[in-house]
Amino acid sequence: MKTLRTTLGIVIISILTTVATMFALLFWLDLEIVAGRDASVPVMAETESLDYQPVQAVTIMNHEEAQMDAIDKVAEAIVGVVSTTSGQGGFFGNFQQTGTGSGIVYAVRDGHTYIVTNEHVVDQAINIEIVFNNEEQTRMLATLVGSDVYTDVAVLRIENFEADVVARFGRTEDLRLGQTVIAIGNPLGLEFAGSTTMGVVSGHDRSVSIPILSTSGQTQNWSMTVLQTDTAINQGNSGGALINLAGEVVGINSMKIAQTAVEGMSFSIPTYIALPVIEDLENYGQVTRPLLGVSLVNLNMLPGSIKEEINLPSGVIAGVFVNEVVPNSMAYTLGIVPGDVLTHIGDVEVSDSLAFRQALFTYRDGDEITITIIRDGTSLDATTRVTVSNE
Repeated sequence: MKTLRTTLGIVIISILTTVATMFALLFWLDLEIVAGRDASVPVMAETESLDYQPVQAVTIMNHEEAQMDAIDKVAEAIVGVVSTTSGQGGFFGNFQQTGTGSGIVYAVRDGHTYIVTNEHVVDQAINIEIVFNNEEQTRMLATLVGSDVYTDVAVLRIENFEADVVARFGRTEDLRLGQTVIAIGNPLGLEFAGSTTMGVVSGHDRSVSIPILSTSGQTQNWSMTVLQTDTAINQGNSGGALINLAGEVVGINSMKIAQTAVEGMSFSIPTYIALPVIEDLENYGQVTRPLLGVSLVNLNMLPGSIKEEINLPSGVIAGVFVNEVVPNSMAYTLGIVPGDVLTHIGDVEVSDSLAFRQALFTYRDGDEITITIIRDGTSLDATTRVTVSNE
């Protein structure tokens, strides 16, 4: 009996050993062996007759490698922008001053290279030179295609030259808070060309008030919509790229808050704002924004006697009062008359004339626009198609 039990034990152990060996062989033939942390080596069966799909090799990429790959994709498309301005300097007479910023090569079209930068980088420039971030430090003269003070965007063109590397735009609206972003540019000048700094997305759709010189020659406050990051942006970074880990441009670096009590608050122009402006500047040399054709007064500046006269409901505290209407203007077409109060453009409530212009300027030629009007205590909507002259 003891001999029988011993024999059975040996048989069972042999069977288990055989089964384990078969499973080990199957794993060896069907699966892949991961070699190290950052790469994998697929191991394939010699026969092709097995009825299965081999598992695909997977490459593991760590965060540091993703950053380096993203920078490599776009680095040569980030250029230096050297602008020369002139002025009058009292005892010394006329003078020339040179400033340095950054730019992004975003297109090569019809044998020409197109670059986007900030308006303030090339403002009043009499000469613009592009310095490429390559071994030769290639320098080319560029012409200003057009600029827009409201979005701080300018488009430059290098005639009869095709850049080797072109940046690709991504969608700023797809970014999540805390997502890694990298700034590339030329802080403090060309000596530090191609510098990179890293941070995270801190906030979407921030409004930053800046003074600008309008097309009418008057200085006015304007509220720019920007993306906030804690990425280090210094003088000379203006006009450079903010990229994601896919190497896509998700913002054009524009400004930071430079106060001793503030640290890590930088701002970039989102692509959803920049791209329509770039298209207009290329096509028309300016941004073709609609003009309503009215003279406006902020509702909170309106005397109480006027509010009573126009029968304004007491609950209406935000809006703009129409003082004048230009004949044959878009306002005239909409049926707007002096004494009307405008409270909304589309679904956007307009609290004052600045908010009204901001909402109006988001429309382009051919868009349908609806303006909510309060007239003699009654609310009504007026709708028309936006018509913009490109002349």
